Amino acid sequence: MTAEKAVQSAARRKRVQRLKRLIILSLMTAILTPTVLCVILFTRLHILEKQIDRLETAVADMQEEQAAVQAAGTNFGFSEGVVFNLEVVQPPAAEEPEDTGSAEDEPEADMPEEEPVRKVYLTFDDGPSSNTNKILDILAQYDVKATFFVVGKEGEWAEDAYRRIVEEGHTLGMHSYTHVYQSIYASVDAYAEDLNRLRDYLYEVTGVESQFVRFPGGSSNTVSDISMREFINYLNEEEITYFDWNVSSGDASGRLLEAEEIVANCINGMGNKNTVVILMHDAAGRPTTVEALPALIERIQEMENTELLPITDDTLPVQHIKSQEETED
Repeated sequence: MTAEKAVQSAARRKRVQRLKRLIILSLMTAILTPTVLCVILFTRLHILEKQIDRLETAVADMQEEQAAVQAAGTNFGFSEGVVFNLEVVQPPAAEEPEDTGSAEDEPEADMPEEEPVRKVYLTFDDGPSSNTNKILDILAQYDVKATFFVVGKEGEWAEDAYRRIVEEGHTLGMHSYTHVYQSIYASVDAYAEDLNRLRDYLYEVTGVESQFVRFPGGSSNTVSDISMREFINYLNEEEITYFDWNVSSGDASGRLLEAEEIVANCINGMGNKNTVVILMHDAAGRPTTVEALPALIERIQEMENTELLPITDDTLPVQHIKSQEETED
């Protein structure tokens, strides 16, 4: 082989090697580029899903707060069919003993009537979430039982939360499975399907067949184009009791309230009510509700003749409107 041929052969080998490297690089680029793009798209999709969840929660909270404001208006007679327990309890007037001139002949004074026990029910909507276990820890610390109107959440963490609510003696109520107003209130059948889906799911997880429900937005909501009495009549047929509230903590308002504001809203809203159902939320993004809970419990426990209880069959329902049957009676 001549020197010239050797040079040409070496040059060919270099060209072949460069071509091989170029082909390998192209193949690697062709393989890696879609993979990287998929990772980026998946990450962005995950972020978007979280943002959508936060927006849906915010919208639901705004609708709940609107309903709470409307419900507050009913306290002053702005709505038909109010069945709030708003009576003011006046202490019995003391009777002066009759002057007989002799202490020995003086008749025994009548024993004063006992004041009725004020019953306070802490209720939490929209859970379970990352805040639910924190709230359960606080309730356990103060030996207080509450009521949770839950939505449909899947996964082991959610199932553990449902079970813990039941196992620790709290009342497991139903809010809705999806909490999507437009779907739930599209028809009575749609509402029934959503509620039964949640009821069956909770029974499968906890063994409890819930008998209590709170409408998303309350029975006084303005979202449903169908009269809420139709949904109430359905619940009556199913022997399910619905509960609204007569005190709102305000924790679902557009802005995040400070813990002190939440406590003040609850205490001021109680007034002279003998039955108090407080609306709160254990949804994610409501950290100040958790912060407010210890102070709220302590304030209520300091009140005389007052009990903190979970909702049971014996609880007087607080309802914003009546069913059609009740209206006709």
